[in-house]
Amino acid sequence: MNFTELTNTNREVRGIIYDICATYNIILLDNRKSAALYMIRKEYSDLDLPDIVDTNFKSKLTSIFDKKLNVSLTLVIKACEHDEIFLDFVNFLENLAH
Repeated sequence: MNFTELTNTNREVRGIIYDICATYNIILLDNRKSAALYMIRKEYSDLDLPDIVDTNFKSKLTSIFDKKLNVSLTLVIKACEHDEIFLDFVNFLENLAH
């Protein structure tokens, strides 16, 4: 499945998901860019995005995607893998315990 074909999403929701994944991917590539999370949190303040070092990061992100964006994090991961985007973030998520 392509990122643009994520079920139960429209262009706006995919844009939000893209922003979230891109931000976390940037932070993983260069921790000095963690200020990017502040900016994305400000933009999407209703989502309560967790810190990447949060011990419950994956479960919190799963909850946000399921409840607020109406899309499965698992599907997002598969779509990112298919399109070969945000692979550092995808690998990070796959290595975390749920």
